[in-house]
Amino acid sequence: MTNILWPAEELIAGLKGELIAGDLHGADGISIDSRDIAENDVFFAIKGDLFDGHDYTQKAAENGASVIVVSDIKYKAERAGVATILVDDVLDSLGRLAVASRARSKAKIVAITGSVGKTSTKEFLRACLEVCGKTHASIKSFNNHWGVPISLARMPKDTQYGVFEIGMNHLDEITPLVAMVQPHVAIVTTIAPAHLGHFKDLQQIAQAKAEIFSGMMPDGVAILNCDNEFFEYLHDAAQEKNIDDVQCFGADEQADMRLLGVELMPNSSLVTAAYKGQKFNYEIGSAGLHQVQNSLGLLLAVENLGIDLNKVLPMLANIELSDGRGARVEIAINGGSILVIDESYNANPASMVAAFSVLGAQRPQQTGRRVMVLGDMLELGIDSAQIHAALAKDIVANSIDVVMACGKDMKNCYDLLPHEKQGGFAQNSSLLADIILNRLQPYDVVMVKGSLGSQMSNIMNKLKNSKASA
Repeated sequence: MTNILWPAEELIAGLKGELIAGDLHGADGISIDSRDIAENDVFFAIKGDLFDGHDYTQKAAENGASVIVVSDIKYKAERAGVATILVDDVLDSLGRLAVASRARSKAKIVAITGSVGKTSTKEFLRACLEVCGKTHASIKSFNNHWGVPISLARMPKDTQYGVFEIGMNHLDEITPLVAMVQPHVAIVTTIAPAHLGHFKDLQQIAQAKAEIFSGMMPDGVAILNCDNEFFEYLHDAAQEKNIDDVQCFGADEQADMRLLGVELMPNSSLVTAAYKGQKFNYEIGSAGLHQVQNSLGLLLAVENLGIDLNKVLPMLANIELSDGRGARVEIAINGGSILVIDESYNANPASMVAAFSVLGAQRPQQTGRRVMVLGDMLELGIDSAQIHAALAKDIVANSIDVVMACGKDMKNCYDLLPHEKQGGFAQNSSLLADIILNRLQPYDVVMVKGSLGSQMSNIMNKLKNSKASA
């Protein structure tokens, strides 16, 4: 195979392991889940909080893995044609392979962090760069201590542009990840109250996000949101890490990539921006001012990669958001149909307010209503009840007609809503899913949003199953 991801010699050297069984012929993919193994993948038997990957080595081999990486010799693969590599620690070995991947690559690398907008910005940027050269990006929200090394280890050697999302829940989590990625360009989308339960205040969240500056390439570029209150803090933090080239985006007059005007529509936005005194117009194929802000940051990154903006601007009009992050689906219900906006993957106070704005801009047909289905925002600490309660005023301000909600913290918001907006409450998403179909009407526009741990996917699954059986 001429384009194999990891030739045998490079794989064993990168892992710093020992071949203890089978013949090693290299591999074409990386996986830590025996259920999604593709033919000729490397399976890493990582020990997690709930499961030990070593218990699934044989299943991975049966499903097509060509290499098994273990830290216990007794779990070597017993299947013909499958090689087993013994390492000291499986997750550490994955990290070493990620470092080897970065070392062999000549790609221009962009890393993205921030409290809100990481995944959307990554996906927008990926779509833009794909028209410019071979592009590799982390999938889904692979942004933590295993997601980043997996994404990096999956990067083909001949990649021209790499885009990596880097997240955190605590201090000192970004530092080791960005040391692997070593970006030429780093984007901090914004600082907002997400995972606030693990931090003493917003400035400590900014401190954690500023760790992204610690692992940048020499002469790297830091891109910041100058409309955010922590811009100056982040600017100074970047310069303390000897990053001299700090650029910014936003509506502020000092912005390098400046927003001059925007027309927000139900499904898209028309934007006028300026860079180095030159005005340009473009369309974003997704709704919301937050997506406009994200686009400014990624376009500034594109400029700093040496790419002509005119080459990538048309791609923004064709953006398709993914399940859980704004995807839209028409669902048959009660003799008609509804539009569902799936924001079920995650939530924090800033993304909630942005979501309300998007739903408020929708224009339901005939007797349709704007319906918000809400689950708890998690990891907000001791002030969680008050933070949830504060959402009620934003719901009213955005002319949302009906709210259905679940979760003990979201009850604080639901109880403050005018009675005519209260469409139903349940203790959890499973119970709410059981009643929601009877509360919806044809032509409703429905948005489903909550933190991942609130399991709002239960409601999306219920609605999609309704579509399948209609």
